[in-house]
Amino acid sequence: MAYYSGSAVDMAAVRTALVSACTADGWSWDSFAEVLSKDGVFVRLRVQDGYLELLGRTSASGGAAPGVVRMGPMIADAMTYPVSYDVFVFEAEVYMVINYSVDRFQFCGFGKSTAQGLPGTGNWVMATQGNTPPNVGFTIDATSGGSSGYITATPMPFWGTIRGSLSSGANDNWWLHADLDGMGWLPATNANASAVGVSAAAPLIGLLPNSWNSEAVLLPIRVFQQRTPNKNSLTAELLNARWTRNDNYDPGQVVDIGGDRWKIFPGYVKNILARNGVNRGFHSGTFAWAVRYEGP
Repeated sequence: MAYYSGSAVDMAAVRTALVSACTADGWSWDSFAEVLSKDGVFVRLRVQDGYLELLGRTSASGGAAPGVVRMGPMIADAMTYPVSYDVFVFEAEVYMVINYSVDRFQFCGFGKSTAQGLPGTGNWVMATQGNTPPNVGFTIDATSGGSSGYITATPMPFWGTIRGSLSSGANDNWWLHADLDGMGWLPATNANASAVGVSAAAPLIGLLPNSWNSEAVLLPIRVFQQRTPNKNSLTAELLNARWTRNDNYDPGQVVDIGGDRWKIFPGYVKNILARNGVNRGFHSGTFAWAVRYEGP
């Protein structure tokens, strides 16, 4: 694993930092096509109107996901520079987190699923926002996330359970090429379809932190596809990222668990006074996620 940190004065500099970190660890960068690639993973990184857009592909020039995912400004919550950044480069997963205005965080990531039996490539991309900036913020709680329209998003990796329409896509902030049942990229391509998201882990998320020692365990981030009624298939389990709660952790805090170290980030803004989430607002309660950390 390679870890990099620094600051950036605009989104172009954010992209440069991400590309530099990846190419230093074996990724190839096609500056003309704006595509990073390694071992069958392809992602286009484009700076557009102040956003860093990530577009998953199944090849260098084709097989694109239905939409982009993005980091950048939101309609009702301004983004300021400079930003600080953390980049984590693993063998088959890459994560980037930016921090600005003291307490605001956004993320992006991409990689390849290790789930067995996928007919697709397993390539995935994710970020805080989807195609469209959420015009009234975020909707997230311990069992669900998102809205059926375009007005809110879910600021956590693979968390959302309710999708926006493809024409807007604020809540479509991840794509995974599983191709189960010939469906290509997940989430399902029909508008307003449900997703499994955090619901599979909802009982555990609601119990954190535990009452015995006030610690919050790290829960696996698993991505499922809904198939026939009442059946789901595992399409990905992230190797180096976890869901958690940060009631008792500071943003960016590094914790030791067993022989591993993890860096903990809020989904967007930590709000201990409204810890169980928000409906159309600009914070993420105490819903958080952690990335395996091998920095100083």
